[in-house]
Amino acid sequence: MTRFAALTLLLGATAATVLLPTGCGKPAASGAGVVHGEVTFQNRAMAGGLVVFVPNTERGCTGKLHSANISPEGQYQLADGAKAIAPGWYRVALADPSEWYHSEWARAFPTALRRPDLSGLEREVKAGQDHTFDFKIELTTQ
Repeated sequence: MTRFAALTLLLGATAATVLLPTGCGKPAASGAGVVHGEVTFQNRAMAGGLVVFVPNTERGCTGKLHSANISPEGQYQLADGAKAIAPGWYRVALADPSEWYHSEWARAFPTALRRPDLSGLEREVKAGQDHTFDFKIELTTQ
């Protein structure tokens, strides 16, 4: 699965939940928040993939989604202009790396995490703050 295909899947799943870009508050130098963090899968850095933050309209946040590639070290940083995004509540989706498409890792990666409406992941971005949001995905065997 290419980055384009993963983003298309995520965008398709969120089309019904994202309204026209009116913003949770337009990102301004003093009001926007910086968001970065690390993604791990089974206690290892998830090298590659995508993190997507979608405004949560149910919590009053509308506007555009924000996405970032996950680095080989598992790090990401969302950016909009001056490396900040508008404050508000966001639903989060994680797309696994395209190299995993035919691997055992892809079969183990929870498909719900690829969709912000099903992932159960939410984060609040507060005005003017630096946020570290780490996502640690651990699967238990039964």
